[in-house]
Amino acid sequence: MSLSTRLLRSKDTYSREAVADLLATLAERIRSGTVTFDQDGNSLDIEVPDTVRLDIEIKDTPKDSGTKRELELELWWITGADGQPGPTGGVTIS
Repeated sequence: MSLSTRLLRSKDTYSREAVADLLATLAERIRSGTVTFDQDGNSLDIEVPDTVRLDIEIKDTPKDSGTKRELELELWWITGADGQPGPTGGVTIS
């Protein structure tokens, strides 16, 4: 088994509105099947298959200045694989 290769990393601060816009654009691009990420003059095209895995995690971590709340949305799939699993539902967002 080989080690993973980081293709892109970003840790930035955005306004709530800017995050919503970014996520809306991401949703549109996922729906289209191709997402292009641009960073520092480099671009990375990701092909998104018809079925993907979505892992959602929400956690609180105590800090000296208060509580750090994290919301993680992780999308993943196996590239080049046959027989991707079908959707199973799960969490809804309202």
